[in-house]
Amino acid sequence: MEEAALPEEIIVHILTFLPVKSLLRYTCVSKRFHSLILSNPKFAQSQFRAARDRKTNTQRLLYSTNARKLESLDLDTPLFGDPSTVRELRFPSQAPSRDVSLLCSCNGIVFLAFGAFFGVYIFYMWNPSTGFFKKLPDPDFFPYNYEVLAYGVGYFPATNDYRFFVASADSLSVDKDKAAIFSSRAHAWETLEEVDSDEFSFVSDQGILLKEALHWVDNREDQILAFDLGQEETHKFRKMLLPRDFSDDGGYNYENHLGVSAGGCLSLAHNLRASLDYIDVWVMGEYGVRDSWTKLFNLKLLDPPKDVRWYYNHVLVLETSMVTQIYVGERRKVKVGLIKIVQKEEDKCSRESYYKVNREWITMIDYQESLLWIED
Repeated sequence: MEEAALPEEIIVHILTFLPVKSLLRYTCVSKRFHSLILSNPKFAQSQFRAARDRKTNTQRLLYSTNARKLESLDLDTPLFGDPSTVRELRFPSQAPSRDVSLLCSCNGIVFLAFGAFFGVYIFYMWNPSTGFFKKLPDPDFFPYNYEVLAYGVGYFPATNDYRFFVASADSLSVDKDKAAIFSSRAHAWETLEEVDSDEFSFVSDQGILLKEALHWVDNREDQILAFDLGQEETHKFRKMLLPRDFSDDGGYNYENHLGVSAGGCLSLAHNLRASLDYIDVWVMGEYGVRDSWTKLFNLKLLDPPKDVRWYYNHVLVLETSMVTQIYVGERRKVKVGLIKIVQKEEDKCSRESYYKVNREWITMIDYQESLLWIED
């Protein structure tokens, strides 16, 4: 008895409900599946929307070390750092160098900076899941010997446009500080009016996207610098204040890190440099209103390292957890670890898991697995 074949549209619909990891395995089934999964932009968008709506997107941590090692860890599994959840990654052969900075990500697409060769960075887009790898046009209006101070990216579905923001400062001349936006739709850079590099000298480097604006925390002034990325005609910077309960010492004794909460609000991780065993978590309930900041948690490590010197470095604030680098050791024997701290709202405490990196320096960002790429 001959088996009835499912209609094409039914097969495609079923496949959109599968995770990226499974779909990538199915590319070996047939040329038809390979083309659908890796070469069909409509299918890639449908799969990403379905996973987003069901909140089943796989969140991963991407990090690189000074030993030029590139790995990603599953952030959703309770087995944080378990070898079965760790993937070693490599850039395609056309990567210009192994010296790379992980800048930011959006919809599974990671923005990178290679170099700098003679003080000039080369920007790329990369999807770690599929291997999509594309060079951005050279921002030739940036001066030589410039330093990238701040950056961020956002996606605007109404125009199918990724906008990548970069602010830079010339190390030789204060008169050549610039900011620019790359538009994937126009495949070109737009230079903004000259910016004050002092504005960005004390902000966090990666901007957090919320309400079509990028946000950086200024640890010097206890404020947030926001940039309206979605307003194409009138891009502008705004400032918002941090909670009133913060110390008035100018922020030098504190570290602040921004994120977006599960409820879609601006969130803030706040810790005193001299007291390393806790991190306060704040949420801005009403966007832009200072008095709406509320402290939700006081997260403490249940089992901090003993008999050694240790401290936090970079804190990555996620919707329901955070990941922080931790330096452990003495002088030349310093090693790096990653700690994932999960918020347990019912009792306002936390639990953590630890992953040892064994390198002296790392950079890290989070990204979502997707099949998406950016067409010309």
